[in-house]
Amino acid sequence: MEAVTKRILVVDDEPNMRATLADILGDEGYLIDSAMDGLSAVKMCEEQTYDVVLLDVRMPGIDGVETFRRITRRDNSVRVVLMSAYTMDDLKRTVLEEGAVAFLSKPLDIDNVVGLIQGVRDTSILVVENDVDTASQMQDSFKKQGYWVKVTSSPHDALELAEQIHFDIVIIDVQLPAMSGLDLCLAIKKIIPRTVAIMVSSREQEQESMAKEAVRQTAYTVIHKPLDMGKLDVLLTRISGQRISNALNRPVLEAERV
Repeated sequence: MEAVTKRILVVDDEPNMRATLADILGDEGYLIDSAMDGLSAVKMCEEQTYDVVLLDVRMPGIDGVETFRRITRRDNSVRVVLMSAYTMDDLKRTVLEEGAVAFLSKPLDIDNVVGLIQGVRDTSILVVENDVDTASQMQDSFKKQGYWVKVTSSPHDALELAEQIHFDIVIIDVQLPAMSGLDLCLAIKKIIPRTVAIMVSSREQEQESMAKEAVRQTAYTVIHKPLDMGKLDVLLTRISGQRISNALNRPVLEAERV
């Protein structure tokens, strides 16, 4: 018998959050709808049956908790996962007692989100790349390898995404609009300390110097344009294995070799 595809409703007032979760879960083969507020979500649940609802707590109109209660009052079989960037221990206990599947803290750990839905764990990657062709090359390659990947050229969007989702690996072009890759790397590492940052640089002296400074402070390594996707795939596989075993081992840069 053919498996029935799950339908998921993503409810969040942040457009980037809705789009990212929709992309990730859509790549997993789920049918995805989204809503920007609680009232819209309640109406959609009246018109369509959902297997899972991912629901932000703080939204305009009715909040996530009231939305959760209205949805489950009508259909108590739907699995609801609440999400919040704020510490709400008492509220967490209350909604879990009322039947919520989970109450996740933002930035989200994508492993946890997908694990709650299908029990599969993998690596999530954020690519911040100013060159369209290079970004497309990485996105296509990473998706083929089974990674969850989100691509942006905007440092602002990258920081907004990092505040919402726990990315395992962040690949950052040194040369970006409005903010240097070094500054963005340091800012993201403050938000997600355990993320593994990889810098992308040309061989130009200024970019190379900035990339190496990022590695000196916090980044894992530097890769160079034009990218060798075969070597990059090997690097990501190595990082994923090291993360699982909690034994990250930063490679030696060419300039550091004796």
